[in-house]
Amino acid sequence: MTFTCYRPKGLAGVMGIDLKSGEITDFSQAPDIYNEVEGIFPDGRYTLVESSKQVQTLGGEHGSREIDIWKLRLDGTGKDFVRVTNFNDYQGWKASNPVIATDSRHAAFQIAHTSDEAGVGYGIILLKLK
Repeated sequence: MTFTCYRPKGLAGVMGIDLKSGEITDFSQAPDIYNEVEGIFPDGRYTLVESSKQVQTLGGEHGSREIDIWKLRLDGTGKDFVRVTNFNDYQGWKASNPVIATDSRHAAFQIAHTSDEAGVGYGIILLKLK
């Protein structure tokens, strides 16, 4: 089972718990970044994440406001973590709330302003995944 572990200073991590053993894994391996787990691919190998990881190169503040969608492999290394959207490259915009189609070929998500509260959106975008 996956879940988001909210941390101090508005940060978060993609976590998982093995329901049989109780073992907890930090899939994102990025304690200084906001990473909120969202839709999991049907094969269980990847998930989409609302992440502020791009702030490291673009500037800004980590947290739930300056986010884009990233694809993360659920292997516990945090290394296969690839940016999927680039809305936060444009000041004042973010992408959030992704869900995966059952065929793993498409995702739907919403766009909003960075000043908007979580859950606010201005349309649903359909994205073809590679």
